[in-house]
Amino acid sequence: MQHPTQSGLWLFDCGEGTQHQLLHTAFNPGKLDKIFISHLHGDHLFGLPGLLCSRSMSGIIQPLTIYGPHGIREFVETALRISGSWTDYPLEIVEISTGEIFDDGLRKVTAYPMEHPLECYGYRIEEHDKPGALNAQALKAAGVPPGPLFQELKAGKTIMLDDGRQI
Repeated sequence: MQHPTQSGLWLFDCGEGTQHQLLHTAFNPGKLDKIFISHLHGDHLFGLPGLLCSRSMSGIIQPLTIYGPHGIREFVETALRISGSWTDYPLEIVEISTGEIFDDGLRKVTAYPMEHPLECYGYRIEEHDKPGALNAQALKAAGVPPGPLFQELKAGKTIMLDDGRQI
């Protein structure tokens, strides 16, 4: 997933063959900055060690954060250790629980428990409200005087005009 105004990429789950499939896309592994793992079944994470190592072998140094259920840290560290592999970039592994797990001021990610034999999470992504453009010409035509009322509208507040109308 890529946010239209942000440079980073997010990946949700990383099953075996993920790298191969990504080769057929415009995906740039150097822009990948977050991976969210739903649960620890192989079809959701067996592609992770290879992807992590490939990023290093490609000379990528951008930090990467992995979010996942309890055990994700042990899985990643064990896979790297027993294969004699490493990462040349900062790697943060966050073992999550239910609730908000990430908020960068533009969007937040909340983890919700899912019914599954293993600890499993579904992720909800919400964009924060952002101020829009103010159509000053339309406001003036509606009888809103420029000044403090414009600022209140831009802040998302409702205003009351002298004639009793609410905008």
